[in-house]
Amino acid sequence: MPMDIRRLRYFVAVAETLHFGEAARRLNMTQPPLSKRIAELEKGLGVLLFDRHNRKVVLTAAGHTLLPQAREAVESFDRAISSVRAHSPSHSRRICVGFALDTSRQVLRRITADLKALRAEGQIREATTADQHRMLLGGELDIGVLRHPFDPKGLWTSEPLCQTLGVVMGRNHPLARRRVIDLADLQPSTLLTFPRVVAPGLYDELLAACRAGGYRPARIEHAMRMTAGLLLSNAAVTLRPAVALKPRRVGTKAPDLVWKPLVDEPLHWWTSVVRRETTCDPLTQKTIQAVLRALEKYDQWKRHPVRPS
Repeated sequence: MPMDIRRLRYFVAVAETLHFGEAARRLNMTQPPLSKRIAELEKGLGVLLFDRHNRKVVLTAAGHTLLPQAREAVESFDRAISSVRAHSPSHSRRICVGFALDTSRQVLRRITADLKALRAEGQIREATTADQHRMLLGGELDIGVLRHPFDPKGLWTSEPLCQTLGVVMGRNHPLARRRVIDLADLQPSTLLTFPRVVAPGLYDELLAACRAGGYRPARIEHAMRMTAGLLLSNAAVTLRPAVALKPRRVGTKAPDLVWKPLVDEPLHWWTSVVRRETTCDPLTQKTIQAVLRALEKYDQWKRHPVRPS
């Protein structure tokens, strides 16, 4: 079986955590396919890399021998790709950039135009934070736009960008005439939000912040995008930045929905533009700056030097 750099990345993650579940979370994948990839690597090498017993994982002698070399191989691979891109003819340079699913068309068009101006062959991928994180670590993506929190190990991240969340609701919602809304006042309302699998850390943080503010929704409905039909029924609400109500963002007439700020602005989204630590060629760096500018200009993200812990 031919060796695959991704299997070495997976091996390093398990070897550093000594826990398949934790390594899977770091790689933003589920445990069964990770275990399968490690088993394939062991079969290909003809040795056991881990002893698995009593729910404990330890490196075998072969695993200890492989680990430093696997780290070096992954880092060398990334440096080689970066070096080749830096010295290749400009017309043949390629770069793959990932974006969140709610990124506006204006941002995607701007980045496509910027890459063309850089004489690079750009590929745009729309994917969840979890999928982008996995693809970055697996070498399938050069740059990603990830929602915090995420595991930064092995990644370089830009300074964070911030959006303040408010409440989107139908004009007939009982709270729609208020100037500002307290989180606790949303208690009777169904919460419409993204599925947890999209960005597990962000999902958990958002619900924890809601609970801390007195909003413990009895019912939660999941949707990948803001759906006006769900918001206009059952007095449902969703938590989004004000830019979400721009006509380009919704599939219904804007007058049907309203956005209201929350008292004391307790909820925020944070995002960063991310690359692998070992990928720092000029094209990647220029593309990162282009992505940051586009997110600020078109999707109203604001630069912030530090994300509060």
